[in-house]
Amino acid sequence: MVAPSPAPLIAIVDDDAGVRGSLDSLLRSAGLRGLGFSRAEDLLGAAIRERVACIVTDLHMPGMTGLQLQSELTRRGCTQPVIVMTAFPTDAARDQAMAGGARAFLTKPVDPDMLLEAIESVLG
Repeated sequence: MVAPSPAPLIAIVDDDAGVRGSLDSLLRSAGLRGLGFSRAEDLLGAAIRERVACIVTDLHMPGMTGLQLQSELTRRGCTQPVIVMTAFPTDAARDQAMAGGARAFLTKPVDPDMLLEAIESVLG
């Protein structure tokens, strides 16, 4: 008998512990697994990063921003889809994120259905 494959692992990069916790709960309710990181640098240094199916990142964080994380992931040849979220959306930030390959640009507070739809679309 073949063991069922584990639920996809979604990295959540946000400096707000409350956001990470609520997104983790949302993902679990949808049959996904969340893995939280308080800083972009922590995700970049994590050995498990290779097993992540999708990265959901905040735009504005201390240290490396979500856009800088996206750029660094691309530089390192990482192919995981990135979804950017922010409480302070601007056309310039949206344009930069999407031009850099982001699969979605969502405004906080993030609509749970919109986030799940974005994740499902990138997971195929």
